[in-house]
Amino acid sequence: MKKNIYYLLTAVTFFLVSCEKSGDGQSSISEKIWKNPPSNILTDEEIKDEIEQKLEMLNSFLDENNLGGMLFTQVRNVNWITAGLANTQIVLNKDIGAASLLIMRDGKKYLICNGSESGRLMDEVLGKLGYQLKQYNWYEANSIKDVREEIIREISAKLRIGSDTQFPGTVAMADKFKPLRYSLLPSEIKRYKWLGQQTTEAVAQICKTIKPGMNEFEIEAITSAELRSRGIFPTVLLIGVDERIFSYRHCLPNGASLKKYAMINVVAEKWGMPVAVTRFVHFGKLSPELKNKIEKTAFINAKYQEATVPGKKLRDIWDECKSWYSEAGFTDEWMKHHQGGAIGYDDREYVNYPENENVIQEFQGFAWNPTITGAKVEETMIVSKDGFEVITKSEDWPMINVVLKGKSYPQPDILIRDEASGEIIKQEVRTIEAEK
Repeated sequence: MKKNIYYLLTAVTFFLVSCEKSGDGQSSISEKIWKNPPSNILTDEEIKDEIEQKLEMLNSFLDENNLGGMLFTQVRNVNWITAGLANTQIVLNKDIGAASLLIMRDGKKYLICNGSESGRLMDEVLGKLGYQLKQYNWYEANSIKDVREEIIREISAKLRIGSDTQFPGTVAMADKFKPLRYSLLPSEIKRYKWLGQQTTEAVAQICKTIKPGMNEFEIEAITSAELRSRGIFPTVLLIGVDERIFSYRHCLPNGASLKKYAMINVVAEKWGMPVAVTRFVHFGKLSPELKNKIEKTAFINAKYQEATVPGKKLRDIWDECKSWYSEAGFTDEWMKHHQGGAIGYDDREYVNYPENENVIQEFQGFAWNPTITGAKVEETMIVSKDGFEVITKSEDWPMINVVLKGKSYPQPDILIRDEASGEIIKQEVRTIEAEK
């Protein structure tokens, strides 16, 4: 692991130094890399309306569960209740934030944290949102004595307080609470669509610019840089080339050099909302085997999209998906990797599995990821009673048009580039009439 991090940091440093030395030497590194994305794409009124709606949803939840308040410490829930404005994630690989928000049924809101976080959070976000500060010394929250329990007891008196973490003096409510995040509000969809577009553009840009001879660590570094240049944080970076794509479903970079075939698979987030997308690039003509596999995987993803409708149970889709793989001629491939599922404020709010009783909600995000060894299709979409919208749709990208019952379901194809020059080869849209 340390070796992998060393290679990644070395590649990033080389990339940044190369940028600084290239050109006329007058531009800074940031001018060459930073794309100056918006910190938020919503108006103040849209943010206000979103937070008010969520507080109403929370109050109903408190009433239904006989709670006097709810404590949020999971980063994703802090993002959710503050419309993506408050960031408590200091340690980037931890979902437990460095501060907690306590929201009471009487409307009072509190920030509970130590002095390391209080100034930034109160000055820049939470003070403006009406939160009161309850500060403690960092050394007072430990395994022997945790002063935060006393703070919560002082605020709540004898009321039951729910929590999204195992927290002293509270009732664990994480699993019961998380469905409140599933149906996205219009303002959330607005953010999510921007994120989907930007993430997909970043991944496509890498596929269009990488070259044979680059190794997986180098490709990982420039993919990360492309995402970060847009203010987007990658939470999953699977970069594989050639034989490794056929050998491993989760291709963590291991230094192999690109010959002909590369996979860029990311989950990336902003405002606490992750999107998932996978793209492939191939140098030279596809083999008949690979062409068949990507077409059949596209067919299966189209079947997932067709089946994902509000009101349907996930267990029904589980029962159906095995027949789709059989129809595609790859009966057992569904067993080799999870098939994806709901997305929104977690990389997967849940994946599909036998007896999954979750019911698809209106305006819920989904990211299915069917795979057939060597091929994969992964998009993020939002479903509604009127259909679905793919928010990771690629512009100017080769597509496979899967037709089911007369309706078209466009799916991303493998980008083909010339083996010698690297130029993008124009590809005609392939149409698969799956059902007459």
